[in-house]
Amino acid sequence: MKLKIYGVIGISLVITVIFIGFYLYPKPFIIDESFENGFGEWSKDAHVPLDPNNPGHEVFWNISRTDSLAHSGSYSLDISIDGRQDDGTIWVERKVSVKSYSNIKVRVSFYLHSDSKNQAITIARVVAFVGDSNPEVEDDFQILGPANQVLGWEEYIYEVNLNTSSSDEVWVAVGITVSWETYLSYNIDDIRIEIT
Repeated sequence: MKLKIYGVIGISLVITVIFIGFYLYPKPFIIDESFENGFGEWSKDAHVPLDPNNPGHEVFWNISRTDSLAHSGSYSLDISIDGRQDDGTIWVERKVSVKSYSNIKVRVSFYLHSDSKNQAITIARVVAFVGDSNPEVEDDFQILGPANQVLGWEEYIYEVNLNTSSSDEVWVAVGITVSWETYLSYNIDDIRIEIT
């Protein structure tokens, strides 16, 4: 009889610990964006040189939604830049609210589409940013790899551990930076942000 009671108590304790652990364990905060309904909370930004062929103006760059190509759904972002000055970085960015004075891990993943594969020459690099301030210049970004490493869609992932200190927001950005003097055009889709 005592064994039966101890067995029931033991099983009850195990179930209680599992139940409490499941609800107390921090769950990841996830944001998915596939640009099916506009830009969502993402905005476009750039750090580009002046155009010597058009004095007083920056080189051409554009980030817009397109329904001509998508990794999933019907839309993606078309990102284009006149890279003939062998310089310039363009990206989409957004801020995410977080708890201040906490240690967090931010993981951003996204897909980039290239119309060509070229392993001999890197014409552009894929870049990402995660931090507590709004990225404004090319040097703010981490290079993830060449943009033309595959023909078609390729997934890129960037992870950062942060201490939020007094900040209650984190900025996330993804894009491309020019590496060769040519016009560049790529597509970005299915951006996912996970915060734990």
